[in-house]
Amino acid sequence: MKSFLIFVALFLVTLSSPKTTVAQSDISSGYDVIKAMYEKYEGRWYQTLEFKQNTTFYGQDGKVQRTQIWYEAMDMPGKLAIKFDDKESNNGILFNDGVQYGYANGKMIQELERVHELLVLGFDVYHQSPDVTATQLAGTGFDMEKVYEDVWQGRPVYVVGVDAPDSTVRQFWIDKERLYFVRNITIGRNNTIQEVQFNKYEQLGEGWIAPEVVFYANGFKGLLEEYSQIVIPDSVNEAIFAPETFVTAEWL
Repeated sequence: MKSFLIFVALFLVTLSSPKTTVAQSDISSGYDVIKAMYEKYEGRWYQTLEFKQNTTFYGQDGKVQRTQIWYEAMDMPGKLAIKFDDKESNNGILFNDGVQYGYANGKMIQELERVHELLVLGFDVYHQSPDVTATQLAGTGFDMEKVYEDVWQGRPVYVVGVDAPDSTVRQFWIDKERLYFVRNITIGRNNTIQEVQFNKYEQLGEGWIAPEVVFYANGFKGLLEEYSQIVIPDSVNEAIFAPETFVTAEWL
């Protein structure tokens, strides 16, 4: 009887034990960071998202050149629809599973393969295998073997892509505690140092959202995105993510 009770106790402990996850002390590579992000929010991070975006473009003199309203919808992983000016617009951009489509006046004018690394780092990472995410990011030029710890806006972060401070190498920054994306640095044309920041994070459901996204080139602000009317919809019209029906599909 005693042996049976011990067996039952061990069985119950096994059932109640959480699955093995990456401990922060075990993080020694970019892959470990990605895996920790996935495991922290697996099954909890929202899958669909809609918001209105105020988009501000700046000149090199720091003055506002123009503003525009964008409407955006996501179905993760891999799908992002953007309509310019209003949801019924014939103009916009669609990202669907590694392909970028551009539309003007109701016609598709662009189709090219592209891994949208901000979509991957900010959202898709919580909905797909860490192996898939790591492969996508390595394919865009990040060295997934390298990582070091730093501080960003007063919070500890993991910096992936380098093993010491170096602003001339592709890298992305992840909040160490909350495990969300906050910053990346990439190299553009003519060795332009490009930087993107996800700022002012707030909780959304069991995940997070950064309602301010800022783009810099050689230290100059070029683009500001400000989100409003942020919702997690019960469902989205899948037709808005299909290249053939992107223009005509109605947003729910």
